[in-house]
Amino acid sequence: MSVRSRFSNKAPVSHERASLLLLLIAFVDASGRGLFLAGATFFYTQVVGLSSVQVGIGLALAGLCGLVCTVPIGRIADRLGAARVLAVLQVWRMLGFLIYPFVNDFYAFLLIACFIGCVEQAVWPIIQTLVGAAVKSDAYVKTMSKVAIVRNVAYMLAAGVFAIVVGVASSPNAVIGLLIANALAFLISAVLLVVAKLPQAAAREQVESAPAAVAAHPLKNLNFLSLSLCNGILSLHQAVMTIAVPLWLLTKTQAPKALIGLILVVNGIMAITLQLAFSKRGNEVVHAARKHLYAGITLALSCAMVAMTTADQSPYLAAGILLLGCVVMTFGELWQCAGAWGISYYLAPAENRAYYLSVYALGANLMTVVFPAILPIAVVERGAAGWIGLGLVFALAGIATPLLARAASRQRAGSRGDDLQTQGAEA
Repeated sequence: MSVRSRFSNKAPVSHERASLLLLLIAFVDASGRGLFLAGATFFYTQVVGLSSVQVGIGLALAGLCGLVCTVPIGRIADRLGAARVLAVLQVWRMLGFLIYPFVNDFYAFLLIACFIGCVEQAVWPIIQTLVGAAVKSDAYVKTMSKVAIVRNVAYMLAAGVFAIVVGVASSPNAVIGLLIANALAFLISAVLLVVAKLPQAAAREQVESAPAAVAAHPLKNLNFLSLSLCNGILSLHQAVMTIAVPLWLLTKTQAPKALIGLILVVNGIMAITLQLAFSKRGNEVVHAARKHLYAGITLALSCAMVAMTTADQSPYLAAGILLLGCVVMTFGELWQCAGAWGISYYLAPAENRAYYLSVYALGANLMTVVFPAILPIAVVERGAAGWIGLGLVFALAGIATPLLARAASRQRAGSRGDDLQTQGAEA
């Protein structure tokens, strides 16, 4: 009997309780991570004393480590159980953040950043795998929406806590305390994963009724990889919202600097209050792919609106256009997230779900590693032409997704038909 089978024989919790436990685990995880994200720049530059270039190099290399390790970790999760592997990843992250306070030079920072980076990008696909195993198939996208909402709430609360702590005691010790709190959050989530007895794989009846996979190995399936790339392009909205738009506002317009904070608050509130509504019918691949089409169009429109702002406009006119453009961009974000969950879940066979979801995540992970450094040069510095070009890329990715999804559906249906014919011949 395999390790996963022995672990799966434990009586799992009900679907409802499993969903609540996953939301609790997501909240604890994001609360700790949010504390670090809010204070990361302060820690790197003011506590460790790194330059901006050194921080960029370290984080880029850490991201590359994540790209290399995500898929192998996903395959291990399919073999040993998603909850067990995620618990190990949380302990791994805890150790990394407990060591961070002792970092005092660039090379030590580089080592620990890469140590943590090896597992960071693997966490989200495994959380998705757990959701797919713990809830009914028709509730997958809805549950993922709830997980995203809980994480966004945790990030906003963590940012508020960081602002209060640093405002009251702006010392290195205060930031180090937040690092330790982050590590403890990872430990708590690991303990919850171990004691919760969450299902480790899809129910037997789900596995038997699931259509055959689109290919034996997703890394060899060009159509699946193309869907991953399109999703990665559409997921650039996060980097655009947090990097490109603020840089444009500060260097190319007369809009008030305080607008940056307002934009992020509006984005967070919309993501929390509207994600469920935008996720309706997301389990149906046709509608999930259509959501990506809507995402591509709205993201392109938002880029065109940003391109309309100039240094010659009044501060209030520029601020109004930018704020409206970021509201439209948030619509694109909501559609992209819901579409990605639906498409990836539909194409991921139950027995190899973590593997498929890890491969699907490669597109978004690649964009996260590469484009934060490219956006300022390729978009912001090129002015309106840069924004129009980015908008066209968004639109093309949105248009391509339904075509690719339709081809993947036909391929999967054909594969299932072949399997049924083989089973009939054997009978």
